[in-house]
Amino acid sequence: MEKYFISWRDKSPMNPLDVAMKHSAWRGRCLNLQPSENHPSRAVRRALASDMEFRYSMEIHGEIHGEIVDNAYGGARFMEEALHLTEKLACDVFGVRCAEVRPLSGHLAAMAVLGSLVPRGGRVMAIPPEHGGYDGYGPGYLPDMLGFECHPIPFNPSSGEVNYEALADEVRRVKPDVILLGASYIAFPYDLGYVLDVAEEVGAEVAYDASHVLGLIAGGEFQGDIIKVKVFYGSTHKSFPGPQGGIILTNDEEFCQKVSSSLLWRYQDNFHPGRVAALGVALWEMSRVGPDYARCVRRCSRKLAAELAESGIPLKYAPSYTDSHQILMDSARLREKYSMGPAAISRLLEEQDIIVDRVGRLGTAELAWKGYAPGDMERIAEAVAGAIQGRNVRGLVSAIVGRWDGLTLGDRLHET
Repeated sequence: MEKYFISWRDKSPMNPLDVAMKHSAWRGRCLNLQPSENHPSRAVRRALASDMEFRYSMEIHGEIHGEIVDNAYGGARFMEEALHLTEKLACDVFGVRCAEVRPLSGHLAAMAVLGSLVPRGGRVMAIPPEHGGYDGYGPGYLPDMLGFECHPIPFNPSSGEVNYEALADEVRRVKPDVILLGASYIAFPYDLGYVLDVAEEVGAEVAYDASHVLGLIAGGEFQGDIIKVKVFYGSTHKSFPGPQGGIILTNDEEFCQKVSSSLLWRYQDNFHPGRVAALGVALWEMSRVGPDYARCVRRCSRKLAAELAESGIPLKYAPSYTDSHQILMDSARLREKYSMGPAAISRLLEEQDIIVDRVGRLGTAELAWKGYAPGDMERIAEAVAGAIQGRNVRGLVSAIVGRWDGLTLGDRLHET
């Protein structure tokens, strides 16, 4: 065993810190259009790297060895303060009564919500993965782990929207415990009023995985009626410009207590206090610039989509294309026109320092948070289309990236 580790070290002279710094330097030169990522402010990063991130806090308000305690650990008073302040900021930003900010990821938030909301043997309806739904709700994943059935929500792939008439029929047939909205590919808000009415017919709850659109919801630019659902939740690092993690939001105080109780020693224990403090900073920033940011995201998406389409890049859902931070390339038409699918396109773009995911999505959230505006989208579309069409656009990418002064919308708040 010792010989193996010596051999491994001999073959790997580079320190992992060196690799991390190489990554940071390279990605700093890139134009990032991945809809699952953002660029948190320096203040968020400072909180995330603070001493809190290396400590423990566990509020239990119970008895340990015959003594009443509020926290299982000493030295936690500022971590408790940061936790409760972050909860309050979340309630204020999203307009809800209860916020659970401790989940370490959106996936763990989903586990805690569904584990608390769906009985064993129960039924959930969700957007299926083949139509852009989250894979975790598909067969073999959360349904198997938590012991519920998952049935597909009827979807119209040509328009990117739920087939509402078919949904009503299917809800009456399946009689689900929960109708779960939200998806990994999400261009348009849902007709939530219709879904709530159909759910009421069979006594179903409506939940919403807002992972991708959380920042747009925080800014009041997407699914403005979302507070009518039982609970919405998601990750905090996509269109929402916070640290990687999860959040759960609801107006049902009893349900919130049930979810909170289920987290400790079931789905997780330590909640990484520095991450929570960093989330609090991002919430504070969004409370001040969220509406302007979210509005800019949507305007950038529409403009970028229109410019890409004008340049000959096949996109889904013409002529509106999108109402979110996401733009979806049309995989079938890409293959017909360029003999490449989304994964090959992604690798081709990456060679010229343009980062998109491997499944055909482009996003504008990070661009907007960095201060880019709709007027910048023409040149960005020129770079993306040019690279796909075989031109060398590295100089153009460098010029676009070089326009950014290194400050996000959040950073500018702290400067003042």
